[in-house]
Amino acid sequence: MNTSQINQRIDELEFKLQFQEDTIDSLNQALIRQQKDMLLMQEKLAILGKQLESYRQQQPNFEAERPPHY
Repeated sequence: MNTSQINQRIDELEFKLQFQEDTIDSLNQALIRQQKDMLLMQEKLAILGKQLESYRQQQPNFEAERPPHY
């Protein structure tokens, strides 16, 4: 191979490397956003679960009561 071909291959490899680095960075940023979203959803789900449990505890227990015709 001559110097021109070697330089061309090096340029192509540098271009591919830069593209890969950009892609990895983009994917990393997307993953960070998704992780934050998941943590927020988990917190909201936990709050919702506590609210539901509180609501259930405030409601009368109709299952334990027998209807008057028994």
